[in-house]
Amino acid sequence: MASQEQRAVETNWARYRGYVCRHRRSFLLLAALIPLDVGTQLVAPQVVRRFLDAAVAGRSQGELAGYAAVFVVLAAVRQALSAGTGWVSGRVAWRTTNEVRHDLLAHVLRQGPKFFLRHSPGELVDRMDGDVTRLAKLLSELVLDIAAQLLLIIGIVVALFLLDWRYGVLFTPLAAVMLLLLRRLLGRAVPLIADRQRAEASLLGHLEESLTGREDLKANGGTAHALEGAWQRILHHYRLARRAARATVTWPAAVQVLTAVNLCAALATGVWLSQHRGASVGTVFAGLSYAILLRMPLVSITSRFQDMEDVLGSVRRIEELFGEAHIVPDGDGTLPPGRGAVSFTGVTFAYDERAVLSDVSFTIAPGRRVALIGRSGSGKSTILRMLFRQYDPQAGVVSIGGTDVRQLDVAALRSRITLVTQEVHVIAATLRDNLTFFDDRWPDEQLRRAVEEVGLDTWYAALPEGLDTRIGPGGAGLSAGEEQLLALARALLTDPDIVLLDEPSARLDPHAERRLRRTIEKFIEGRTALIIAHRPETLTIVDDVMVVEDGRVARLAPRADFTGSDDETADRLFPVGRS
Repeated sequence: MASQEQRAVETNWARYRGYVCRHRRSFLLLAALIPLDVGTQLVAPQVVRRFLDAAVAGRSQGELAGYAAVFVVLAAVRQALSAGTGWVSGRVAWRTTNEVRHDLLAHVLRQGPKFFLRHSPGELVDRMDGDVTRLAKLLSELVLDIAAQLLLIIGIVVALFLLDWRYGVLFTPLAAVMLLLLRRLLGRAVPLIADRQRAEASLLGHLEESLTGREDLKANGGTAHALEGAWQRILHHYRLARRAARATVTWPAAVQVLTAVNLCAALATGVWLSQHRGASVGTVFAGLSYAILLRMPLVSITSRFQDMEDVLGSVRRIEELFGEAHIVPDGDGTLPPGRGAVSFTGVTFAYDERAVLSDVSFTIAPGRRVALIGRSGSGKSTILRMLFRQYDPQAGVVSIGGTDVRQLDVAALRSRITLVTQEVHVIAATLRDNLTFFDDRWPDEQLRRAVEEVGLDTWYAALPEGLDTRIGPGGAGLSAGEEQLLALARALLTDPDIVLLDEPSARLDPHAERRLRRTIEKFIEGRTALIIAHRPETLTIVDDVMVVEDGRVARLAPRADFTGSDDETADRLFPVGRS
């Protein structure tokens, strides 16, 4: 069991070593700057020692001025080295942060819908921002700084031995005890800090959810419940943060006590050496200076260990995300040229324990337009999402042109299929960026033509800056119908072979729905199309109708079979308004 855990830890850190190796030159430069910085700190007390001894001995002002000049130069060099180290480490930190965040975001975006049911957007933002920033701090700063402080401690002990062996004998065990104590304390608070970070992510997720649904909350009297939920999460976060703080407060107290002992020991030793061994004033001052200097790396290491606890908690949470397996593994095949038939053969699928599709089989010929009708929860949306490879079947085969979609590269598959849902995502960017999602392969003329073809020409003509007009967050300023037409314009740009429409008119008024239906009819002409229909008018633009009931295809027949006034299935699914 232990060996398995060890292998898991090694594998986890191997992931992050890759990020370090990408910036090998910067880390080598830091490795060269750090010893120089440590060296200037160790030499400075020796210069002051010689200055004091020379002053007591009545040496010339020229010699004293020389020592003073050397000290000033050392101080300037140290400042330059510190600035250089900070610049290089900061540069590495930003690059590493962006690389880790990019890889984590790419991993999250490849997840299926069930993943986003487990993790709220606020929680994911916290992990990809706060946790990744702390991880990058570890990779680019913490480890090197701790190494520098350990090197400084070793250098101080050596310098004390060179100054007087009695100083070395006294301070070596004290430094060793302090380091052993700090090492013993490291790691105790990691689980508590991880719990605190999870509570913080939960709070952010609740706040994001409440702000997103603010209109519904106010309209339905849910504001008090949202506030109560936020308050409970705040209290939970506070309790966990207090527990984590109690677990880490021991370190600073221990360091303060031990450094006070160090200073007292240095003073006592200096007085004894001066009275009984004739130590010079400079030697006593240097010993005291090294004792004071020894406090700095120990306090710094203590602070870094506190940061390390936070980082290790963040690493654990990042690994939880990286450990989420992709629901849809990628294939390496591509669809052959041309439009192939869409087939489901014995397809079965369940969400957790709830069966959604059961032994579903059908074939849709190329270029046929099919409406899927059925009650909510019957499995219509799941059929579309399996074809789009948001899910894979647990049994059976989904194929296009005779090729199992599981064998296909997901990106290549989706370049031939477009999925338009009733929930349209509009970003706070220009109209051009909302159409292309920052893909610059389409010229402006093609973008304008797509906007006109979906019926947005009048709306577009009124825009003050055309394609460069900025759209507000969440589609501010756009009606639901305009958002749906914008989504169709996006789909039109890709020139897909297969069009999947998941209730695109569900949120529209009758006038907007008729406008959208005309656009859809033109868009799907000559293409294979599967349209989830909740209104009988949608049947007028399709060739066939598929009835989905309780996870099974109950019927697949030409549209004419469903438009008669005596059709029982149509009467049951479209009880009013059928023509």
